[in-house]
Amino acid sequence: MRWYHLVLLFSLLLSCLSVPKATALVLTQDDYLYRIWSVEAGLPQISVTAIAQDAEGFIWLGTQNGLARFDGLNFKVYNTANTPALPSNLISALHIDAQQRLWVGTVNGLVRLQQHEFSRLDQQQDTLGAVSSFAELADGTMLIGATGLFRWHEQLKQLQPVAEHDGQVFQLYQQHDTVWIGALNGFATLNADGYQWYPAPEQVSALQISEIAVQGTDVYLGSNLGLFSWQNKQWQKLALPGQPTDTRIELLYRDPQQQLWVTTYDKLYNIHKGVLVETDFVSDKQGNFVWVESMLQDKHGNLWLGSHSHGLKRLRRASTQRFSRAQGIPDPYVWALMPWQQHVLVGTSNGLALLQYGQFQPLTANQYLPNNFVYSLLLDTQQRLWVGTRAGLSQLDGTTLAWQRNYAAIAHLLVTTLAQEDERIWVGTNGGLFYLQQDELQQQEVPEALRQAKVRIVFPDSRQRLWVGTENGLYLRDANGFNRVDDMPLSGSFVSTIKEFADGTILVGGLDQGFVLGQPGQWQWFNQQNGLPGSGALHAELVDNQLLISNFQGFYRVNYRSLLEGRVEQLYMLVDDRRPEAATDSHRCCNGAGSSKGAVHQGRVWYPTLDGVVSLPLQQLIQHGPLPLPVLESLSADDQHYRNSEARLPPEQRDWHFRFTAPYYVQASSVQFRYQLQGYDAQWIDAGNRREAFYTNLPPGHYSFNVQVRVAADYRWSDTVTMDIRLTPYWHETTWARGVLTVLFILLLWGLYRWRLLALARSQRQLAKLVAARTQELHQANEKLKLMSMQDALTGLHNRHYLDSNIQQILARANRHAEPLIWVLLDLDYFKRINDSLGHQTGDNILMVVADILRQNSRGSDHAIRWGGEEFLLILEHSEDAELVLQRIQDAIRQYPWQKNMALQQPLTCSIGAVAQLTDWNWQHSLRLADQALYWVKEHGRDGYMLLQAVAPLPADTLADTTSITSLLAEGKLHAISNKDFTTQPG
Repeated sequence: MRWYHLVLLFSLLLSCLSVPKATALVLTQDDYLYRIWSVEAGLPQISVTAIAQDAEGFIWLGTQNGLARFDGLNFKVYNTANTPALPSNLISALHIDAQQRLWVGTVNGLVRLQQHEFSRLDQQQDTLGAVSSFAELADGTMLIGATGLFRWHEQLKQLQPVAEHDGQVFQLYQQHDTVWIGALNGFATLNADGYQWYPAPEQVSALQISEIAVQGTDVYLGSNLGLFSWQNKQWQKLALPGQPTDTRIELLYRDPQQQLWVTTYDKLYNIHKGVLVETDFVSDKQGNFVWVESMLQDKHGNLWLGSHSHGLKRLRRASTQRFSRAQGIPDPYVWALMPWQQHVLVGTSNGLALLQYGQFQPLTANQYLPNNFVYSLLLDTQQRLWVGTRAGLSQLDGTTLAWQRNYAAIAHLLVTTLAQEDERIWVGTNGGLFYLQQDELQQQEVPEALRQAKVRIVFPDSRQRLWVGTENGLYLRDANGFNRVDDMPLSGSFVSTIKEFADGTILVGGLDQGFVLGQPGQWQWFNQQNGLPGSGALHAELVDNQLLISNFQGFYRVNYRSLLEGRVEQLYMLVDDRRPEAATDSHRCCNGAGSSKGAVHQGRVWYPTLDGVVSLPLQQLIQHGPLPLPVLESLSADDQHYRNSEARLPPEQRDWHFRFTAPYYVQASSVQFRYQLQGYDAQWIDAGNRREAFYTNLPPGHYSFNVQVRVAADYRWSDTVTMDIRLTPYWHETTWARGVLTVLFILLLWGLYRWRLLALARSQRQLAKLVAARTQELHQANEKLKLMSMQDALTGLHNRHYLDSNIQQILARANRHAEPLIWVLLDLDYFKRINDSLGHQTGDNILMVVADILRQNSRGSDHAIRWGGEEFLLILEHSEDAELVLQRIQDAIRQYPWQKNMALQQPLTCSIGAVAQLTDWNWQHSLRLADQALYWVKEHGRDGYMLLQAVAPLPADTLADTTSITSLLAEGKLHAISNKDFTTQPG
């Protein structure tokens, strides 16, 4: 491919990531990743005739064997067998309108998918025929091209012919308010100015305009006789590079970047500034992907190609870039690399090459190397370039890269690592450790254990220590000489890399045991059990607090500061080769164990691989790829399916099956899910790649089902998708039913009691003493039952029965003491919300605590009654300090440690309404006024009290049920004491 073609493609696809500018490193490679799906992956048929994407991210595919919805992993197929509304399996056109309805054109009619339901739209139109295309105007009007031009009338629910156009429509193309109509022997436009026909040139016959696209002011027309342009109301035939002029045009597609794509049977072109340029996007490792007749650029910038004969192909730009055969590498197996001036020097299985200006240049020194397999590189301070090969060591001039000499002493050994310590060059091989002294290889200072060891890495640190990693453990030379390091997790393991960072921390990486950080005696070990994506570490770099680790599964970044504290956080795979699809959908990495296995240079990090060199711009270290978004497809219960965000289920539907997915098209098999049914699950459930959840025998109540998703290579979880569900109870599970059953049980006890009394009466003479004793016992039991009947079972406070039984005595005492009774109604704020979120058990515990607070803050003459639910009634017989009592109770409730003891998010508060009863009042009037005062407080923000006092005796009609305290306060008949502004009208 020519250079300008590459520059064009680099600017086209996906508006891809920019390459850092450098004066000497120009990257012009056309490097894209792809995947192909066909029938073996679930595609219903190899012909992909149309492609569309909906708002949830699903890719919809029209084929010649049905319609398919694709989420990146699974194809959900709709055909005439499972979708009766489809008139044919041959899908010819797709369109998703502004309301997210899917229009499906077939060779035998029109269907629309709306709210998960397919409906046939052309049953009243016998002449529709095969649908070729759709156009949607700004006002929502839908035009359909078929045997003629039709308009869909939404109100009438029918298709109407557009009378202005006569004849078959092969293509509709909408631009602003103008629709271009491709037809036989010409084309037309339809807009607010009317219908205009443009006939083909007279010398052209049987011309079918099947494709139309507008780019700027230029109109392009694809036909069965080639490509035309319409400029200045003139037809112009356009030549296709490498094709006859009458080659059939299969597709014209304008992407969101306004680039125009043109396809023929076996070629793909791009029109840039009026110039047709051939691309090679239809080529791949498996051969040619030909006959492209549908295209789509999705919302993440991926480019989709649908073939008539080869299925579906997705192209994407990666953040990484590969330099390999296309750039002239001598051999794609790269084992070592290092920066050289502003370029990159690489060692391959076929010698040394210099990557400069985006191309590889083999070195002339290769002919003098003892072996062309180059495994390690070192440029020392004297500008000598040391080259370790599979069979010995060479020295080159580090300035000119000219060969100088070989070292025959180790010509039989693989040189795995090279390092400089002061004036000494250390040479590690698969047959022992050596050093260069007086330009000769020596082993005198090497301990016996390292003279035959398989050395993989030699590293001198800033403390004059020398680290030696072998395939069987780690050695350290310090002031006490060489010693084996056995106080660390990698003792005895294959050591593949060693690195020292600016803070003095040492990293030792193993081939299959993770890596350690620290110093001797103070190591922290990290492996897959700690959350690493793999237990290998071939190379390590620290860049802007991001630790980069490469291994055979790719390379990833992880937060360095967190590692120093013993935690793996913010781990993100930059290249993930753990999936089968990585063969074509990843720049696979990495390669080798030893030195020269990675470098940071020219604003990029570089790695050797088995297919050239991979590089990553450093700015990508702080960026992320797009997150998949979860889609909650349905809740199934007893063959009923619920798809909205809210669902109300009958009591018999207690076994639930949730289905969810996440449209994602880059290594979709790595997508992971977690879910939680709030109201049942205490924490998130890790589902892995499972896309469904089951629950059985659920109790009635309010639930929320939540789903999140992430990619296995990404530490971030997506936003939550939620479905709110209410499961209604059976009648016998309701509160009123339980109350009725309680009453029946009490009546049963009373009946048993009466039956026992009659039985005792019949045997009174024979068992006089026993009857007397039993009578006494029954009397005591009766008294206890009487007491229990006036006591709330949950809180131990009095209940309404107590008030009914004692109200007259309470009123009589108030009259004797000439003191008004204070009626106080107290209601807990937002109690229902607490009950719904934390459960009834927590709600009951809160009510018991509030009851204890009321008992502790009441006097012996006060009456504390649970009035119902979260509402309490207090009757104060002595009213001289009523306001202080109300304040004390409110403070006690507010100051109780609810967050600590009950796990509430904020302190519990209450609203209080109270009234001082005059002696000539009916007590039920007092209760009604207290209730109004309570609701006044609730309507004015809650967490407050209002105490009402009559200014003067009130006539009976004033206390009617329809009278509000607002009017009584306004008329001055009532006086209010409150911690709120009671001059404001209730809203």
